[in-house]
Amino acid sequence: MKTSSRHLRRGSQKAPAPRFTFSNGRSSTIMETPIMPKVRVVLVRPENAGNVGAVARVVANTGLEGIDLVAPCDWRTLEAWRMAWRSEDILETTREFTSLDEALEGAVYVAGLSGRSGMRVKPITPRAMAAEIAALDGSATVALVFGCESQGLTENDLRLCQRRVAIPSHPRQPSLNLAQSVMITGYEVNLAQAPEQTPRERAPFEDVEPALEKLQEALLEVNFFTADNVGPRFAEWRELFGRAGLTPREVKLVLALARKVRNLGRMAQESKKP
Repeated sequence: MKTSSRHLRRGSQKAPAPRFTFSNGRSSTIMETPIMPKVRVVLVRPENAGNVGAVARVVANTGLEGIDLVAPCDWRTLEAWRMAWRSEDILETTREFTSLDEALEGAVYVAGLSGRSGMRVKPITPRAMAAEIAALDGSATVALVFGCESQGLTENDLRLCQRRVAIPSHPRQPSLNLAQSVMITGYEVNLAQAPEQTPRERAPFEDVEPALEKLQEALLEVNFFTADNVGPRFAEWRELFGRAGLTPREVKLVLALARKVRNLGRMAQESKKP
């Protein structure tokens, strides 16, 4: 086994979340990104140096740990470094192994990516796989295993994988490029690790309802609704705003819209007077 003396550990340290104080005295905390398990991409018998470089760039794009190569082609070429633009450190820390067994040592979760049909074990999607990886401890090591460009993973390769993963694709062209496959898989892993969004502050009923009533009155005044259908017609609008979940600021926007509609309606009526 060949290994580089330099080996970067991405996402292995956790920094405290910074706080910012605004002019109104309120403070805000940037949400912390969970510590991602050490997710390595294992390329089995890769045939094209350019693809190794492209995968290196994907690894950097998606925050994965690095690349392990099993019985690779001569990948240390100018093409590989050109395809790994601004991700040269990934290539410099790439490790080589003579067998897949060696490359998988230390991994607690091994997923084999394959589009092979007729598999007895039903494969899961990259999204389902990413959810399982996200539940692992931050110190865990994960191996995402990809086969060579021309044949993919063999059955013997797949027997060493704890999970079989297939990327859904259109039957017209189900085959994906190696770097594309790694990109889709890495994207799902990275997305599953992203911090949850801060829930929006929703305005209470006693603020929303008067604003909607003002809007209903304004629309009725400009004949957008008629007196006999305003109830059922505006119910759809109420449903629309309900799905949106108005914030306090958005309630003010609805009130401003209602005032504007009423003012324009009155101006139009005034202009019609002789």
